[in-house]
Amino acid sequence: MYIGKNYRTSLIKHLIIIILALYLFPPAITKIELSIGNGTEYTYYGIVPAKLYRYNLTDGHDPNSGWQLQSSANTSLLAVLASSDGTNVKVYDLTQGTMETITLNSLERYCTLLANGTFFKVVSDKIVSVLLLDYQSVPLMPPPSNITGPLPRTFYTDVNGLYVGKEFVFMASQYVTDLDYAILAIEKSTVTITRDDNERIQLSIDANSYKTLTLSPFRNYRITSTGNIMIQSGGASIPGYGGDCHCFAVPAVEGGFVGTFFLTRSATTWDRIMDFGYRASAIEDTKVKVYDLDTKQLLIELEVKGGNGVGFKPKAEAIAVQSDKPISLSLVHNGTIEQTHPLAGGNPKAGEYSGYGEGIMFIGVRPNEVTYIYLPVNAHNIAYFFASEDTLVTIDDEITQTLGDEDYYQFTIPGTHKIVSDNNIIIQITHWNGNPENQGIRFTGTIIPCVQTVNVNPTVTITPVEGGFPITYVIIGVAAAVVAVIIVVIVMKKR
Repeated sequence: MYIGKNYRTSLIKHLIIIILALYLFPPAITKIELSIGNGTEYTYYGIVPAKLYRYNLTDGHDPNSGWQLQSSANTSLLAVLASSDGTNVKVYDLTQGTMETITLNSLERYCTLLANGTFFKVVSDKIVSVLLLDYQSVPLMPPPSNITGPLPRTFYTDVNGLYVGKEFVFMASQYVTDLDYAILAIEKSTVTITRDDNERIQLSIDANSYKTLTLSPFRNYRITSTGNIMIQSGGASIPGYGGDCHCFAVPAVEGGFVGTFFLTRSATTWDRIMDFGYRASAIEDTKVKVYDLDTKQLLIELEVKGGNGVGFKPKAEAIAVQSDKPISLSLVHNGTIEQTHPLAGGNPKAGEYSGYGEGIMFIGVRPNEVTYIYLPVNAHNIAYFFASEDTLVTIDDEITQTLGDEDYYQFTIPGTHKIVSDNNIIIQITHWNGNPENQGIRFTGTIIPCVQTVNVNPTVTITPVEGGFPITYVIIGVAAAVVAVIIVVIVMKKR
């Protein structure tokens, strides 16, 4: 078949126009619905820590002074919040064999207390926000104005069950009036924060920038944005004596927990001795760059070997992490209490043994995608594996385990581990200090992701921090690939 020169030129021009139109006007995102069996179901799993207590050194300057009980609790709060009217929810206590059925309207929530060690499951017919909180009572609605709660160290999921999006609903919790919540903008955004009593504020945020804010404890919020954003509470705070080093996993901007672009809060000061910081784990050899989101300056350059991880301590309020090849990123403490670096000026806290590392972090693993997880080598660790359907999981190419929808697999070997699964799975990593041997955990709080949305990508435009042509992931990438193939075919026809 012969194609005339003018026709070929015209067709190529039209295809280029299509690419530009898709880039400038990406398709709108609609809520995700997954048909499972005879209906739509979304599933969330978790296990409440069995040892909900913490021992501190009797004398912070003497590691041999013995241990005293600092705090303890017997329950944790589970909060489920709906984004849509008529959301049907079932909350299963799989340890006790009980179930609660609830119907929620938009911005309504259900709260219940779960005993230590409880294995639970939440099933809903629409995507919900599920928060596990180290809090021992069910908050009133509306709550008293002077109430405070623990600050979750976590990222929040949107109304599609993804960590990147344009609409989020969740219950807030924080201590007093600190700027503990951050909105991290991937795209230039106008963001509207609406409380359950219709009190609202609006923010404008540039791409690769962020703003912090205070939210009222135990109030329900809806946050909408004109561009894609991420929402995070807490960061890499450095504690004084007796304080916690709170740990969390960082979702990839492209979707899931394995990617090449990440945004997160950080810290402007780090203790030089304390084994606490960010860790990048790579599937294959890669270069990693870390940028300050305030100044856009390059802070750190790293090389990470495949199958290993590298730690780093970026001094900034918030950072962007870019890599050549896919990595996973988390904030971790290695599990030992270290003597803090002596400070100038006669500070009485200088030189104390500090840093009680703890965390409950949830990581999603996609079908047949290699994911590396890290269990701190000097800590108590438990990694729980969950699946909503029959699933085969392989660990380090050696250990295989079959999961069902109402059981879990428990893994405790420290170090870096390669995970592969044939279906979506969620891993809950619970870790806490290795000393004393009977040490427990006080964990603050974490959002629990939905199993069914683990392998769903957002449609998002990423602009490299150091400059360059923006990249629109998912739809635009596929369209460009198709157009490229068509152009190649045309050129071949010409020949």
